[in-house]
Amino acid sequence: MSYTPKLALVTLGDPREEVPWREEEARRGAELLRALSSAGLEVRASGSVVRSQGEAEAEVGRLLDWGADLVLLYIPIWTYPSITVRAAEVALKRVPFVAVYGDVLSGLLASAGALGQVGLRRVVLWGPAGEVVGRVAKLARAAMAARRLEGSTFGVIGGRALGMYTVTADPAQVKAVFGVDVEHVDQLEVLRRAESLSEELVERHFRWLAERVGRIAYDGRVLTEEKLKRQIRVYLALKSIVGERGFAFCGLKCQPELSDGYVNACVAVALLNDPYDAEGAKEPVVCACESDVDGALTMQLLKLVSGGKPTTLMDLLVYDPERQLLFMGNCGGMATWFAEASPKPEENLRSVHLLPQIQGKAGGAATQYVAPERTFTIARLYRVAGRYHMLFMVARSVRVERGELKKSMEPWPHIVVRVRPESMRKLVETVGANHLHAVEGDYSEEIRAFCWLKGIEVHEIEP
Repeated sequence: MSYTPKLALVTLGDPREEVPWREEEARRGAELLRALSSAGLEVRASGSVVRSQGEAEAEVGRLLDWGADLVLLYIPIWTYPSITVRAAEVALKRVPFVAVYGDVLSGLLASAGALGQVGLRRVVLWGPAGEVVGRVAKLARAAMAARRLEGSTFGVIGGRALGMYTVTADPAQVKAVFGVDVEHVDQLEVLRRAESLSEELVERHFRWLAERVGRIAYDGRVLTEEKLKRQIRVYLALKSIVGERGFAFCGLKCQPELSDGYVNACVAVALLNDPYDAEGAKEPVVCACESDVDGALTMQLLKLVSGGKPTTLMDLLVYDPERQLLFMGNCGGMATWFAEASPKPEENLRSVHLLPQIQGKAGGAATQYVAPERTFTIARLYRVAGRYHMLFMVARSVRVERGELKKSMEPWPHIVVRVRPESMRKLVETVGANHLHAVEGDYSEEIRAFCWLKGIEVHEIEP
């Protein structure tokens, strides 16, 4: 799947014959087109300068048929605002918002004011071309994420886990806000498929994992080879369900039915979120533990705006006020990619230790590691009295020694970030869930743009 946003560049001009189109305007337009194409966007421009409402309809319609995620209305000189409004009206039938940028302030502000006055959703851009191009790329990623979510299906496998309200959501509200359909599958289907898999297939995936991880701490009780193979079976069963049902992303209840009666699903969920398995490179499939609907929505959003990077689900675990370190981890469902953030699976898996899980009567492995020093966007969609909010922060991780995980949940994978006490207090008093989610890189502006588009209140934490 391609995660390159498609940008339509529509240049608007003055319809009066006596107003010339100078070489300077043509040069600036060509430079803008080249800069946008170099910013990680797939760009297609209008065939000529648009000088009438009819031309606006035709050119914008043509670019929408190409599949534009965002339309940039470029105004290098004066244009009639009525032309800009018509171009935006056509664009907004299929893209979530338009961006407006101009070199001459009178032309830009007259058009931007008109769009605002008639109530069309737009972002106004101004400043040095280099800065504007960077912002356009971020806006295009946010627009692409909104469009990719609409019409996708989220698979809830199981139901509410462990009595948590925050992992459930109203499917009608999810559809209304994000355009995502919510489809339910019983966990019985996971068991049925898991037990019907061929021994050869299971053995191939088991050997691939066992030969690459840094350690497997079999104890003969909680973690045995048989139980690790059961976790592989759950993974392969989930993979087949996602593929056959056409789920863009999913969530698995696991606790307590699977974790008590069959095996914990930690390894399975980790592998589904990974960009690789025994078959080679693959598309990471967002899978949220405990069928956390808002968590999965957050993870899918982070995946889309980041260009398809793996994302993860973490519990907020413990805070060390002296060192100002927040320990976050999950019972094992975090993608193994986060162990080293390397494109080579071997490098990531060498840092993963499969340890006996500490919860669930059926046993199985947890995937212990500590993430390396990286910049992460950490975020969470949640609801307060039925209204969506977004909390996020951009933080630098700290790689602590594995022995320090004793103060947290030792067998679990962790991301540890530095957060000041006052910021930690704000985080705890604001976020409406016990789960946070992460992707490598800074995607703060994409999150702000997406939330503005959806009418979601944003709470930014400065770590």
